[in-house]
Amino acid sequence: MNRTKKKNFLYIDLSKPMTYGDQFKLMFIIMFISCVLFTLIYLFSLIGRNGKADTPSSAEVSSAEASYSVPNEEQPSVSSEVSQVSEMNTEFFDDIETLHLKYDEIYKGDLILVNKNYKCPSDGENVVSLKDLKTDSYVITDYSVSLDKDIIVYLNQMLDDFEELYGENDVMVACGYRSYSNQEEIFDNEVEEVGVEEAEKWVARPGYSEHQTGLVLDFTLDNDSEQGSIKYDGTDIYEWINKNSYKYGFILRYPVGKEEITGYSPEPWHFRYVDFPAAFYIMQNEITLEEYIDAVRKHDINSPLLIDGGGENKWYVYYVPANEDSETEVPVPKNGNYKISGDNVQGFIITADVDIKG
Repeated sequence: MNRTKKKNFLYIDLSKPMTYGDQFKLMFIIMFISCVLFTLIYLFSLIGRNGKADTPSSAEVSSAEASYSVPNEEQPSVSSEVSQVSEMNTEFFDDIETLHLKYDEIYKGDLILVNKNYKCPSDGENVVSLKDLKTDSYVITDYSVSLDKDIIVYLNQMLDDFEELYGENDVMVACGYRSYSNQEEIFDNEVEEVGVEEAEKWVARPGYSEHQTGLVLDFTLDNDSEQGSIKYDGTDIYEWINKNSYKYGFILRYPVGKEEITGYSPEPWHFRYVDFPAAFYIMQNEITLEEYIDAVRKHDINSPLLIDGGGENKWYVYYVPANEDSETEVPVPKNGNYKISGDNVQGFIITADVDIKG
């Protein structure tokens, strides 16, 4: 029995005139080949773009050689929802995701600005007593001295290092957190003694004191005959603390020559915690917290401020204005470490590790 081999669907006998069926087959073949070629070209173009090297630059850089390391911190929780990964990729971060932050988040964080113009938004929510958490390298005036619980470890490290270097443990924390009512009493007493104008040079009005944040402390020196008086002036061996406090995230809040900016006379004993990147930049550039926040506000995620602390200590810092009427979309690096702080004024400061790229 003779068997006829079944012809393939795409078979065309070119030795005979083409039928309508043959013409359809030919059109199908041409379209199929075109689709394959287009797909291959598109895939190769994607590979080429992803393989291209990125060389980030910054509009403003502050750098210095440093041989120290800073403590690792866990990423703080933020009341927000995370959206899908955004299509936006900057030359500074590989992947970006968007957080949706409520407006009242601008009142939280290590970088909130509290001064004569901006009221303290909190009153002791995160403070704890120092008495059970302090080390033996310093003393406190009494058991009521309290600080934000998250910064005590850095105070301990700083004064432990000071004692190891100089053999002295007479530094005293005279004051940390101060409540609204306590500040009111202090201010009223000062006004009664010297008048309003003179009092405001040294003492904040109730509600406008940094002490109310729990992120501030005053140093004095341990001396039973003058207990409670401020004798610390940052000189002699104690100059080491004033010059090195930034390594532990603290800044001298009211330096000499900055009275018009801070609104207060110089206080060499008054230290504020702002975390290491901000403290390093403020120290290197000899500026105040007010000036630092103003500098950061000039930078968005597409042009972040680079803080170069030497070695692996590098951060990108940028600002996102808050939306008063609805949640604010805050772009952040998807893969890597970052911290968000409100500024207590109008937006958010994002500080991200540089080494997250690649």
